[in-house]
Amino acid sequence: MPNHRHIDSRAAGRQLLTGHRELRAQLSSLRAALTGLDGAGGVAAVRAAGADPSLAEQLRTRCLEYCLGLHHHHTMEDGAFGIFEERFPEIAPVIERLREEHRQVAAGLDRLRKLLDSDDGQDVTWLREELERTVSGIEDHFVYEETYLLPALGVTASDRPS
Repeated sequence: MPNHRHIDSRAAGRQLLTGHRELRAQLSSLRAALTGLDGAGGVAAVRAAGADPSLAEQLRTRCLEYCLGLHHHHTMEDGAFGIFEERFPEIAPVIERLREEHRQVAAGLDRLRKLLDSDDGQDVTWLREELERTVSGIEDHFVYEETYLLPALGVTASDRPS
């Protein structure tokens, strides 16, 4: 069994950036889909035009996939934080802030999941608004992580995705 205390910090930092890039792309795609649907007059208008009646469910699925991906990303990071604290004790306050942000995001995702489970599928406007409210700070979180954690891991600006 590999000793996780010997993980490559730079590789972990580059993997973190890859995860951020993928999550940003998924969020952008989800936002575009929700905005397009909302601009079309909501689910009722799309259904009246003869579109697939399962469109709302497809959007819910995409939203839940994003939430699951973000949760997985944060779980992986949380698993590495103890090692990073041990290796780089000077960034312990940064890691503690990131842990707290992960807890806040998880609580927001739980609220969003509950709303998705209870919705009747007639209005997508609320879904877009709640998604924005739930993940409003995620980009700030990513930027903070990239600004304060990555340098300690030996990842430079040239390693960052464009």
